[in-house]
Amino acid sequence: MFVEKKIINGKYYYYLKHSFRSDNKIKTKTLAYIGNKADKTKIEELKKKFDKEKLDKIKKELFEETDYNYLLLESDAKKIEEIKKQFSEKLIKLDEQTKKDMFDDFLTYFIYNTNAIEGNTLTLKETDLLLNKGITPQGRTLREINDHLNSKEIFYYLLKENPKINNETIILIHDRLLEKIDERRGFRNSNVRVIGATFKSSPFQYVHTDMNLLLKWCNKNKNKLHPVILASLFHHKFEKIHPFYDGNGRTGRMIMNLILIKNNIPPIVLSNKQRKRYYSILAKADETGLTEISESFKPLVRFISSQILKTWNTIFKQWG
Repeated sequence: MFVEKKIINGKYYYYLKHSFRSDNKIKTKTLAYIGNKADKTKIEELKKKFDKEKLDKIKKELFEETDYNYLLLESDAKKIEEIKKQFSEKLIKLDEQTKKDMFDDFLTYFIYNTNAIEGNTLTLKETDLLLNKGITPQGRTLREINDHLNSKEIFYYLLKENPKINNETIILIHDRLLEKIDERRGFRNSNVRVIGATFKSSPFQYVHTDMNLLLKWCNKNKNKLHPVILASLFHHKFEKIHPFYDGNGRTGRMIMNLILIKNNIPPIVLSNKQRKRYYSILAKADETGLTEISESFKPLVRFISSQILKTWNTIFKQWG
């Protein structure tokens, strides 16, 4: 192991790295971010976390192609394949107004829950009245109202335009979600502290770099991984980078649904009632590197797949 020092804008940043050799190939892996000081005590503590077994596992992942589709239960994969078929048939068979009614039904539950996870206090009934009847609830803040209206607008934009998943699209999603809520646009340019998180978000100097790495990882794996695995892992990795000052959760869940829709899988509702479980499952994979895949993603993938099945059975299956 060795310490690498980087100088960015005149400031020092230190990383713990390790070089692995297999035959005539050498690959170097960043094991941990140390900080802006080469603190010897912290370096030694970090080194102790990477024993021979853990280093051997990292080496295996670096040099061997592993089929990670086992992260998704085979039984769930079969059910989702059948859902894809039925969902595609629905979209062809239903007239435009009925399709809109179906997606409005989905959005009532999706928007109520995704925003409630972030603290929005509108009830499900108030959400229905606002989104589907144009009736603004009394006693709620303008921020909460815009939170809902923005979510509906950007979802229908994504459904219609089906844009590529790149930095431009991600920034667009975020900016529209935060319209009239937060004036800060684009990726953040200072560090933030994520209260209650078990991870440290990317230092602001590396947000662009890390987002590019994530998108490169996504393009590399989109034909290797089952779409549900791809969407689940992308969601976790995006949240860990935490590229924006606010709205990362809402943006991440919208991107996850975009990935599912691109693969003919109906979008998903993550229930606010399962918020603690959702956060706990995300946290289980926090030690996995940005471009890595590991066993620790299994609970997340299986949670997301279960919610896809639940959303299909309670909402989409009922239409047509």
